[in-house]
Amino acid sequence: MAAFDKEHRAKGWDGVGYHFVIGNGTNSGDGQIEVTPRWPVQKWGAHAKTLDNRFNEYGIGICLVGNFDVERPTAAQVRSLTRLTAWLMQTYHVSPQNVLGHRDTKPTDCPGKFVNVGIIRQAAAQAVVDAGGKLASDAPTLAAGVELVGETTR
Repeated sequence: MAAFDKEHRAKGWDGVGYHFVIGNGTNSGDGQIEVTPRWPVQKWGAHAKTLDNRFNEYGIGICLVGNFDVERPTAAQVRSLTRLTAWLMQTYHVSPQNVLGHRDTKPTDCPGKFVNVGIIRQAAAQAVVDAGGKLASDAPTLAAGVELVGETTR
């Protein structure tokens, strides 16, 4: 998270753009969920700039560390991502259709060809049900969502 914070500040941003970063064993633990400074203060994200900025304003940005056009996320990253997404879905009433990949918000290949957002969405939804929770029903277009991004530190 600190490496992304430094890199994003160098671009003139106000710090790391995500709410959570899930490590791959480089500069943080494999599958370690790092909470960024944006989350505790519920600051809007800076992970999916669009003309209407709705994904930044209403979404929760999760970054998986890695280049997923070249490699698959680690098993620990996938477990942590599924757990975190399920918790966010249940706690904040995020409906499964609002769990998106970066490529679902704007023209990009991110989070990469080796991240299947549909499988993560399904696994997180099943985890909510298995824990005795209820899934949120269809939500309005601008409802809170979870966006998955892949990024590699330099």
